[in-house]
Amino acid sequence: MNRIFPIHAGFAVLLAVLLTACSSLPSKPQSPRVSLAGLSLVSMDLFEQRYRVRLRIKNPNSFALPVQGIDFHLNINGEDFADGVGNQSVTIPAYGEKVVALEVSSNLLQVLRQLRMLEGRQLGGFEYRITGNIASGRHGWRLPFDFTGHLEAPGGADDQQAKSVADRRILIHKNCG
Repeated sequence: MNRIFPIHAGFAVLLAVLLTACSSLPSKPQSPRVSLAGLSLVSMDLFEQRYRVRLRIKNPNSFALPVQGIDFHLNINGEDFADGVGNQSVTIPAYGEKVVALEVSSNLLQVLRQLRMLEGRQLGGFEYRITGNIASGRHGWRLPFDFTGHLEAPGGADDQQAKSVADRRILIHKNCG
């Protein structure tokens, strides 16, 4: 009986050490929210177009989120438009956000599909969906994201309304001054 007690005591100590070690490991973070902050043409040739995409990454976690890389796909108006990867390291603060600029590529077929879809449509913006994964932390977490949004095209209804307000301000200033 005296031999069994040291074995049980040793096992209990080992179990306590393992449980303490496991509890100190960070839990997997919540996936960040990623949205499109901007899109601009960088270069264009017959077979490939390069765009600068600005992504807004929001961290919903109570701790800073180190980002080592990102891969994503961008759909516009329900059609594949571009995809890209980036290895830019950035740390998103707890409950904070950062904008990251990446270059993506698109091919002629994808651009022609977009032009065909826009044919006959009122210029009022576009729907987009951005999906992908963010590589984070030294544990190599792959955090998926999927976001759908709407962007107004320049010259759309919001721009006309803003221009109208600006025109009224100019008239008021001229009449009062």
